[in-house]
Amino acid sequence: MADPLAPTVPDRPRAEPAPDEPPASEVPHGLGDAVDDADPISRELVRARAQAGLFGEPTALCIGRYRVIERAGAGGMGVVWSAWDPELNRGVALKLASAGDERARARVLDEGRALAKLSHPNVVPIFDVLDAPEGVFLVMELVKGKTLRQLAPDVKLLDLVRAYRQAGEGLAAAHHAGLIHRDFKADNAILGADQRVRVLDFGLAEAVDNEAAPTIAGTPRYMAPEQHQGIALTPAVDQYGLCAALGEAVRARGAVPKWLVPILARGSADRAEDRYRSMSDLVRALAMTPAAKWRQRAFIGGGAVAVCSIVAAFGVGRTRRAEAPCENGAALIAVSWGGEPRAKAIAHLQALASGYAPEASARIIGALDGYAERWVDVHRTACLAHEARSISTAMFDRRDACLARHTTALRRMGELATSAVLVDVSGLVVAARSLPELAACGDDDGLLSPIAPPPAAAAARAAEIADQIARVDVERDAGRSADATRDAETAVTSARALAYEPLIARALVARGRIALSLAGAERGADDFTEALHAALAMGDDALAVEAYARAAYAIATTTDPRPATDGLPLIEDLSRRAGDRGAFARSLLHNNLGSVALARGDRLGARRAFEQARREAQGLSSSAAIELTEVMISLMTVVDEPAEREQLGGEVVAARIAMLGPNHPLTLDAEIARATLGVPPDRVRESLTTPCIAKATLHPQERASILECAYELAWRAVVAGDRPVAAAMSKRVIDSADADSGDSRVVRTARAYLQIAQGDADGAVVALSAIPPLPATAPWWLRMTSVDAALGLAVAHLAQHDAAANLRDLDEAARLCGELAISAPIYVAARLDAVAKLRQQAHSGAGL
Repeated sequence: MADPLAPTVPDRPRAEPAPDEPPASEVPHGLGDAVDDADPISRELVRARAQAGLFGEPTALCIGRYRVIERAGAGGMGVVWSAWDPELNRGVALKLASAGDERARARVLDEGRALAKLSHPNVVPIFDVLDAPEGVFLVMELVKGKTLRQLAPDVKLLDLVRAYRQAGEGLAAAHHAGLIHRDFKADNAILGADQRVRVLDFGLAEAVDNEAAPTIAGTPRYMAPEQHQGIALTPAVDQYGLCAALGEAVRARGAVPKWLVPILARGSADRAEDRYRSMSDLVRALAMTPAAKWRQRAFIGGGAVAVCSIVAAFGVGRTRRAEAPCENGAALIAVSWGGEPRAKAIAHLQALASGYAPEASARIIGALDGYAERWVDVHRTACLAHEARSISTAMFDRRDACLARHTTALRRMGELATSAVLVDVSGLVVAARSLPELAACGDDDGLLSPIAPPPAAAAARAAEIADQIARVDVERDAGRSADATRDAETAVTSARALAYEPLIARALVARGRIALSLAGAERGADDFTEALHAALAMGDDALAVEAYARAAYAIATTTDPRPATDGLPLIEDLSRRAGDRGAFARSLLHNNLGSVALARGDRLGARRAFEQARREAQGLSSSAAIELTEVMISLMTVVDEPAEREQLGGEVVAARIAMLGPNHPLTLDAEIARATLGVPPDRVRESLTTPCIAKATLHPQERASILECAYELAWRAVVAGDRPVAAAMSKRVIDSADADSGDSRVVRTARAYLQIAQGDADGAVVALSAIPPLPATAPWWLRMTSVDAALGLAVAHLAQHDAAANLRDLDEAARLCGELAISAPIYVAARLDAVAKLRQQAHSGAGL
């Protein structure tokens, strides 16, 4: 469809007409014909406007909660309207994906939900899948801009190729998520006002592993030969469509440049096996444009000196490349992962054949294999670009040095996989997905760092310290805290001795993150603060913002949160100046500012910060993506709309399943958060049970989260009068307690709950009455245990048939809830619901 998302939506719903609509007081000529020819929704929209013209009473046409504004476009796979979402106060696009029978609607619902899980900056995001009486609608981002077809005549050739490269990135993300577009053409990608291309109209998309015979569908001149033949399809069909569309656009301008001819020919080859191995390979080929003047200027003056220093620092020279140019990547990476290191790791992991280990082992090996393959691809791409003189020798050396640094992390992963025990495997899954981004080694802008290299005499030692820091990051992500702490101390000491500020700052951040993960006394605040000053001194904006963000969180969660954001305006300026390199740091900053706001009791400020963090996190991958899924859980705690909380819960669970698998402890934590925060009250216990049991069964070492989940089920079971579950979950809380939590308020409450479940109401009253009250200045999550104690007392007194005491307990629980309502409304609402149910039980004379 041609530019289906172009109309502008006002800042708020409007009764007046859009600029291209007739005034409401005029009934359009030929109204009857328009209504007869249009689809039902368009007819209703015309009638609403006619009513406004005749009677002066505008009637909003709504589909679900969305207010329809105007028809925006139509294509072979559906009709699109611009609409207004009053709950989230934003414009959206509504696409009618199916109005057919139940089977067709169900298929579209499944496909829509699959698309909703696809999150990439170059794909139009699906916000919602709406099953309405009028049909199944996809609720999408509303983008104003030009399709690539409209764009082609107005831009330079390299800008056009760059736009198609962005579209290719979006298609590659879809392929990675298991989806083939099948109908890519210039009309199905739009360049927004933010200069970002989004691929849209996945109406013909199908799963990569779909075994059913494909239907012959698409736009004929962009369809690959195998599509015309109706045979099994692969992601290569989207390469054909992209190259056919780009070739058409370039030929319309004149002759195709020589450097582009072989790329388009290969991408649109008749046989799928003759095309590029993947869409990512095609995108990389399109990036190999002739050397431009701005690249040449980058190396005038001191550039060559800086490059030589970096090459010396990391021991990379051109002698190695001369032996096997461009095709020696597999041999180079095999030293870190491949051959004997890989075989040893596989044998060791396969020997851990119990519980969660088999699933984790498969993911670890798959992730490391994929990383090694991508390393080889990036190495080959850089080498071929250098041979084709698309990049300078100096830039090639920067890329090669970057790749050499990344082998350290991969090598350490192999070592940890070879020595892992059962409790390590979940951490290794995270570490394997958190290896340094290889895309950075192909980002020439990012590689042109303003940071001065170490002196030539210190280059070799700097390389060793950089390797130490890489090892620390892997060990921390893998959960090997003792190893990480030891190596971090060495790295910090060595970096200080070298007196090279960039390494000092990086080593301090690495050590501080270990303290943050271990929840130590000061959680790394001192290290982060020192790293901030070092990063500011050397001009590393992105690292300065990251250090500040982590320091703010550490301070707010250990001491007074008020000074946590001192100096924030300067940091915000730096975060904007950091550009693309600062995307992760900006998202982390806003997420941690949200946590600081929560610590201060500012839920509205927290919500704004978390929402900004979520926007900034879009498109991030690897370790950044895993860490920042926590943003959605944080956002769930401050969102008041139940439907939005449920949607966020579903999104974070889906994201962690995609990255870590369904049984990883972080995925189960997300399931627990969704059950606690994001489902209706009557479904909480049912939704909590499965992930709680899975956590205890598959990850018994996760004692703290098992305790928390069991406690949540325990108090709910006590209130519901479910003695068997109350007893089982209370025992699990007690059994999961360690030396630090063995006599905590939670564990003491659970012991009393167990007495209630065992019929010892008198003992429970004594135990719960002995739990001391907390001052109003105590954190809200600790004060919530006072509510739970009051609820337990109410149940116990009800069992004793002491109506007066029961009433006092319920009044106390309600009073405490009132004091905590602003800080934790979702948790308070659940307990107020429990108060209401217990009052009803008392009124009816029932007991546990």
